[in-house]
Amino acid sequence: MSTTNPIVGDPVAAKQLRLAALLDWRQMVGSAWAERISHDLSGVEDLTTELLLVELAIAEQWPGDIEVWMREWIVADATKLHDPAQWRGDCSVCVALGGPFEAA
Repeated sequence: MSTTNPIVGDPVAAKQLRLAALLDWRQMVGSAWAERISHDLSGVEDLTTELLLVELAIAEQWPGDIEVWMREWIVADATKLHDPAQWRGDCSVCVALGGPFEAA
């Protein structure tokens, strides 16, 4: 049984794995950012900085694709913004608080 990593020595595969990891991280941080803004929670400044850093890392390594991704990220983040009175199942804060709630 071989214990060697198949991507060692394959810079294309390594770059694709890095891109996938950065895009996943960008999605997670973008979601957390939108949720914190929606619920007026602390930590937005730190998440904004983290978004800028991950986007910069992506832009530096994949400059030809960043413009398309940037538009997609803006739309994705904006669609997650919501009034905290409106429970959303795709919001981890709403889910943690429980709900959905019905008006009395």
